[in-house]
Amino acid sequence: MASSIRTLGQFVEEEEILPWIAGTVAEINRHAAEGAEKRGKRLKLTVSCTRCKATKTCCWSMVVARLYEGVIIAAELVRTGRDTPALREQLRARAEAMEATPPQEWRTPCVFLDERERCTVYAVRPVPCGSVLVYTDPVLCTTRAGEILGYVPNEEHAAAAAFEEPFRERLALRKKVGRRYLGVLPRMVLVALEAWNRTDFRDYLRQLPWPSDEDLGRWGPRDGDQDG
Repeated sequence: MASSIRTLGQFVEEEEILPWIAGTVAEINRHAAEGAEKRGKRLKLTVSCTRCKATKTCCWSMVVARLYEGVIIAAELVRTGRDTPALREQLRARAEAMEATPPQEWRTPCVFLDERERCTVYAVRPVPCGSVLVYTDPVLCTTRAGEILGYVPNEEHAAAAAFEEPFRERLALRKKVGRRYLGVLPRMVLVALEAWNRTDFRDYLRQLPWPSDEDLGRWGPRDGDQDG
């Protein structure tokens, strides 16, 4: 039926998928904050990120995100009128550079970081960003002049991985053994934006060159990931 032919943007809005994704990601990030606080109490430490005035080195690191995280960021960019050809080119260039660089060597401000070092997509930031919490002086994140003690969000990363399956089911994206709908953050946002106004978004998403085992190994382990 013609009425059932919808673009990705129409589909995720009309089926109320956006609040579902955003709520899930926000809950995972809240769980990380609570977990970090509880662990800090046991160790008699306090999370220092809330009072950070240092260079936002956490926003200079390589971020590997999932397609659903790219979707909610893309929705925010579309909603606020920030989806422009210039931004898409910036996302493309940043993604290509990030994909060609070893994670330990990537030290570039996030494309969504403004001139005041504030995250412009904070409300829909992905789990790898929302679960980064440290107890030591934030200056050490930049200078590396001492040991950095931080919260290890294993449970949160596992929850983020588990959410991919219901997301794919809602979008009717067929599963394929070994495929994961994830990649570097700028790429995931760009993919979502490029699919946004397509009625064939499912076919478009399925045929993209999703990361290989080699890519995943280069980016490092991701807790909770399984083939599927």
